[in-house]
Amino acid sequence: MKNYTLFLLFFSTCLSLFAQDPEKRPLWKVELAGSLNNYDAWEVEPSVTFLPIHYVGVGLGMLFTQPYHNESIGGTSIDKQFRWSNATDHATSYFFALRPNLHFNTPKLWMGRDKDYALYLTLSPGLTLPLPANRQFSIDYFPNRPGTWTALRREQVTNEGARTVYYHLRTALTLETDGGFLFSAGYTCSDFDLYGGSRHIVIEGQKLGLPKHKLMHSVSVSLGYRF
Repeated sequence: MKNYTLFLLFFSTCLSLFAQDPEKRPLWKVELAGSLNNYDAWEVEPSVTFLPIHYVGVGLGMLFTQPYHNESIGGTSIDKQFRWSNATDHATSYFFALRPNLHFNTPKLWMGRDKDYALYLTLSPGLTLPLPANRQFSIDYFPNRPGTWTALRREQVTNEGARTVYYHLRTALTLETDGGFLFSAGYTCSDFDLYGGSRHIVIEGQKLGLPKHKLMHSVSVSLGYRF
């Protein structure tokens, strides 16, 4: 909760400091980014950014992500009488996350005969907030006999104690046309744990064996528009 409060205070301060800008120019930017990360997962992130001055703004994105390969989990009960498996695809990984961020642009390098193209770098530090932080999913129990595929019972398992706030830093090279269209290539580094919402789940006395990286690395391309 302390992290949320500090970020919101910083967010509000930036808006109040830079809200007064008499120059008429585009103040808003919308983007749609597609990414691949080192969890072998795809990412799609629509976002909106408010730029009250030329080089500083605040933004909010909604991250959608899912591994290409389903991390199927299963095992046998402690008494060896049953087999169990998760009943939902991609049950252990996050799918949604909010991404509030700050937005810093370098001065534009204008190109072309009529100076109608601009190239610049963007740096965006921010937070990644998984929704919900703790995962819940179902597991089915089957008799531990060959050829038996009918579940005898289903149980709900819920994670507890997951992190609610992660940090990320995105940098991007952007080409902007004088019509306001944007084309970007970016890289994001984060301590976001794609399976963090299921790390503490214990089934039949054991935690789940899930992939883990110290940092998540993502490469992206995006299209956008300033207005």
